[in-house]
Amino acid sequence: MLKRFRQLLQMSALRQAVQLTLVFLVIVCVAGLVSVLFVDREITARIDTELQGRAADIATRLAATGPDRNMFYETEDRFAVILSDNTRLARRMTNGIARLPGAATFHFKEDEEFEELEGPWRVYATPIPNGLLLVGSNLENREDYLEVLINIFAVSGGVTLVVMLAIGGLLGWRAQKRVSVISSVLDRVAAGDLSARVGDRAGRDDFGRLARSLDDTTARLEVLMRQTRNLTTNIAHDLKTPLTRLRAELESLEERTTDTDAVENALAQTDEVIHIFEALLRMAKLESGEHRQRFETLQLASVVEDVADIYRAVIEDSGRSFQFQASGTATVQGDRRLLIQALANLIENSLKHTPAKTQIGLEVKGKMLVFTDTGPGIPAELRERVFEPMFRLEESRTTPGAGLGLALFQAIANLHQAEVVLSDNPQTGSVFPGLRIEIRFS
Repeated sequence: MLKRFRQLLQMSALRQAVQLTLVFLVIVCVAGLVSVLFVDREITARIDTELQGRAADIATRLAATGPDRNMFYETEDRFAVILSDNTRLARRMTNGIARLPGAATFHFKEDEEFEELEGPWRVYATPIPNGLLLVGSNLENREDYLEVLINIFAVSGGVTLVVMLAIGGLLGWRAQKRVSVISSVLDRVAAGDLSARVGDRAGRDDFGRLARSLDDTTARLEVLMRQTRNLTTNIAHDLKTPLTRLRAELESLEERTTDTDAVENALAQTDEVIHIFEALLRMAKLESGEHRQRFETLQLASVVEDVADIYRAVIEDSGRSFQFQASGTATVQGDRRLLIQALANLIENSLKHTPAKTQIGLEVKGKMLVFTDTGPGIPAELRERVFEPMFRLEESRTTPGAGLGLALFQAIANLHQAEVVLSDNPQTGSVFPGLRIEIRFS
């Protein structure tokens, strides 16, 4: 479950959907803020216009008829009053408004002259003879309206965010699913299955064009590889037949000649060439993938234990020591005979190229198999090349062999889709760097 969640977080399409959703959320927040500020300004401007009109009407009536009690009022929403110049509230109004006549927002308190007017008010003040005319409008309704507006933006933005995230996630998941199809085909091609195709599963858009290009490329590559493999196989078969006849002739010659040493040497050289061609044929079969049909569920520790039982005496008779450890009961899909052959190639390669008293080890850790020795090791810059057919290190050219042991090992590892990692042996305990090979099965 945790692995699938991590894979979900690594989906580039989903990350893009989340990023676009967050950008949209920022845009909604900015648009909401701008809208609230604009509406607040417009409401305030309309209130100021209304207050200015009321103040002008009251001032006109005062100039014409003098003070009239009916002109002045005090309600929950509005008030109009005349203050003398020396009152504290008049001084506060004068100080709070930059230029008279003008309007400003005030918060009245209980200890002021108009304790019934507690709260936020928009007040328009204009000078009149012997005093100051104040006309106010309660702002609580405006604040309620702005709060409703903010809530509307918040709710609509939240709903839109969820919907956009869901739609973006769905579209991202569909796109990622198509990418996964193409990626799985590429993985199969990399593993040697050149018959893998995307087909019509990628649609007819950019992914579809990419899939068709991939299928065309893989099809051409499959043809080229088949031709190369057939050519290699045919060459090996055609050369193996006369070599086999030559060996038979040499055997018959051995019975008729007194120079048996020369004949035996010729036979040995012929056997070496035949062995090379047989190895090339085995590699061609491994790369074709036909052995996958024989795959079965195997307990890795059991396979390695069989190899340890077979080679323990051989290794110790050669003057080297051998250690075997196994933990866990992990299983893998594979061919038991090929896995035994791969490990046998590693051990025989180590027996050829390491000095006496070398320590050779095999260890199983879950689905990872570790081979170690305390020999000369392999230089870091050559670790990728040692798996190439016919490649040999300079110091190994005087030893018997054709450089196909590790190539066969790598071919078997590729067939089982196992990752091979080479490094120095950190526990060598000798003057040599040693060798450590990790085979990690999926």
